Amino acid sequence: VFNKVESENTVSVKTIKVHMLIGKRIIKSYLRFEEDVPGEIVDLMGGFKKIRVTLAQTTNSRLVSDFRTSINQLSGEEWLSVHNGSQWIYLKGDQNGHGVIKRITVAISAPQASQLVYVNMKCNLTPSQLSQLINFAMHSEEGKKFLKEQVKD
Repeated sequence: VFNKVESENTVSVKTIKVHMLIGKRIIKSYLRFEEDVPGEIVDLMGGFKKIRVTLAQTTNSRLVSDFRTSINQLSGEEWLSVHNGSQWIYLKGDQNGHGVIKRITVAISAPQASQLVYVNMKCNLTPSQLSQLINFAMHSEEGKKFLKEQVKD
């Protein structure tokens, strides 16, 4: 997404790879006890195989625009698209020939923090399981706050 020569002094990029052998247990425990998430949602975490999170910090509006264009050109079916002013979230899923989602891509722009977030997840979920996760997230306290802000704009 970022041309190294053009963005060398205007963007800071960090990538985190989540090791799922340990990560699944931590995530499931957190969701069960800290967030009081229903068991069927916690069990869906078992469908995730690999997660990589890339965080970029930049104040260069051209890079934000390039990031958004790149995300729109990624393969996969768009499952979620939420816009709140200059803040946006995209979620895309790639399915195999049997209708199983093998890859999920999430892109988030948080301009107030000058951040772009790109999450790439390998998984093994059905479309109905992905819909359950999206619906739960959008009806959680954070999801409700985001949706209320979106309605105001």
